[in-house]
Amino acid sequence: MFFRNKPYASPEIRKQTIAVWSPGGNNTSVFSLSLAKNTATYISTFLIELPCLGIPRLAIESGHINRTSHVDAALLEYERKGSSPIDFCIHAGHNLALLAANPYALPDHPAVHKISSPETLEMFPEFCVVQARKSGYQVVIFDCQGVLASPMTFYSLRLADTIVLVVERPSDIAWALLNKKRLIEGYNIASDAFAATALNDMYLNEIREVLECPVLPIDKLSTLAVSEKAKPSPVLHRKQVVIT
Repeated sequence: MFFRNKPYASPEIRKQTIAVWSPGGNNTSVFSLSLAKNTATYISTFLIELPCLGIPRLAIESGHINRTSHVDAALLEYERKGSSPIDFCIHAGHNLALLAANPYALPDHPAVHKISSPETLEMFPEFCVVQARKSGYQVVIFDCQGVLASPMTFYSLRLADTIVLVVERPSDIAWALLNKKRLIEGYNIASDAFAATALNDMYLNEIREVLECPVLPIDKLSTLAVSEKAKPSPVLHRKQVVIT
């Protein structure tokens, strides 16, 4: 007896901008890269590391190290010529574009020190989202290094539909809570825009209680953009994706 394979239901994919941010300055690249790779199995995804602290983590984490294609060059060319950051991306798969900080940057002279106008840093995140959308990327992920006083980090958080707080250890929780409250009370960020994650699953319940937001393990972060109610097959999902 032969049985027909049942068709998979269409996954729901939310067109959005996500900021992966550690108020305590922890390494966010492992989280943003995992999120981007998983999301890119369903829809075109653009991941950009904003070099507010000048620490090049994403290139090393992803294994895509390049002397010319990086966010430092994109930032400088945006200020000089209005060039699109998409021109500097490394394509790490059919649906995934990466724009990492320069792994060869001088520690004492980062890209942000080469920018002549503060407005460049303030406007760059929104410009990235606009250019990504024009190029067909439905999900934009900012990997944020800086504190709230860092212009690119601040404006990417203001743009984001979802802010993922990365908490590495219990000592980070209080500072993450203070930053979350500041964004809500001082800058009108919606309280339901926040989620959180941690490398160590043993802290997830404690983080959830203090930060009062959904807390997801690293392998579940993609549910922020893609509903888990359906698991499409690799062949069928390209035709059955529903964007909301």
